[in-house]
Amino acid sequence: MQLTSSNSTIATAKETFGPCQSLIRWLAGIEITIIAFAVSVHLAQGAAGDLDQTFGRGGKIATDFNGTTDIAYAIALQPDGKIVVAGTTYANNDYSDEDFAVVRYNLNGTRDTTFGVQGKVTTDFPGLAAVPSAVVIQPDGKILVAGGAFPLFTFLGDIALVRYNANGSLDASFGHGGIVRTRFSAGGSYAFAVTLLSNGKIIIAGTVFVDFSTDDSSNTDFALVRYNSNGVIDSTFGNGGGVITDFDGFNDDAHAILIQSDGKIVAVGSAKNPAHYYDFALARYLPNGALDATFGTAGRVRTDFRNSNLDIAYCAALQPNGKIIAAGTATLNDASYGDFAIARYNQNGTLDTNFSQDGRATIDRKRISMTEPTPLCSSRTARSSLPDSIPRPPVSESTLLWPAISPVLEF
Repeated sequence: MQLTSSNSTIATAKETFGPCQSLIRWLAGIEITIIAFAVSVHLAQGAAGDLDQTFGRGGKIATDFNGTTDIAYAIALQPDGKIVVAGTTYANNDYSDEDFAVVRYNLNGTRDTTFGVQGKVTTDFPGLAAVPSAVVIQPDGKILVAGGAFPLFTFLGDIALVRYNANGSLDASFGHGGIVRTRFSAGGSYAFAVTLLSNGKIIIAGTVFVDFSTDDSSNTDFALVRYNSNGVIDSTFGNGGGVITDFDGFNDDAHAILIQSDGKIVAVGSAKNPAHYYDFALARYLPNGALDATFGTAGRVRTDFRNSNLDIAYCAALQPNGKIIAAGTATLNDASYGDFAIARYNQNGTLDTNFSQDGRATIDRKRISMTEPTPLCSSRTARSSLPDSIPRPPVSESTLLWPAISPVLEF
């Protein structure tokens, strides 16, 4: 395969992961909203879990960009305590012209007027819809936002990375004027997660839409790409800078990425097969992008929560002892209700039986109907490969091509 970055195109050996657009759009209002909860009686003068009355108005903030629909998908904290929120903005219910939207807030919830224009920044991808899913703050204060840019449908698009200076201006030293777009030759692609390595390199995880369709035979794969700190694809990673991982030849999507202390990379998401429907799915890679054969089966792990559920992990965390926690949803196949789902894994990928007896747990929030989707784990609900039983908005992808990289500098 091949990776292209429009900064780039990559081609590489196949492995596998999957697509989709935002459930949260169903809940879209016209403003980005943040809610702050008290974590300490001393900090907020209220019980833990109460709204923090010292933040915004009664613990809540709503930010409008320009009378548009504005949706937040990701959040990050700066070392100075300021809050950076990334999302999308679009007007007149026109998804085809979505832009990246970033807001920075002071500790008390007021907008930081030293950032962009009155605390807000938008980035347009001409002729494309652009939707972010993740944001990270670099040690130098620069802000990296990852997602996708696509012509209405995600599965036809590219991975999109934008880097901003600390004041909100585009970082001209990164990619092409602050923007990098990357395409897999295997199909369109989308970035759900981004993380930084200690050496300044950048890794994204998401989906490559190998043969995406609304049929049961639809095939999407886990997709990883590593970039140098200047946005150029790192050709020493995987095959020409990228890795694609397949589980069973169906829809596989990576929603979260973790970096272990030994440099190994864990991608977490979901994988579909006819026997179990969708399962939690994890893949672990060596620092060079090769699958780690000491993890699970040939580097892969999948976890079924029984009953042929729609089991999707949207976020993950590493414990200090190296155990891996994945969280998301376990939803009945008929979409009648869904539970919060969580699993904990040992370092070798086996379920940790010291956790909830068999390593798995679900939380029933009064049989929440999935016809009114609830966001789990920050932005991770935004665009995954969803079964047809759940209504979904247009799907979107990004593209990576491998084994060679052919830079494309024009958008």
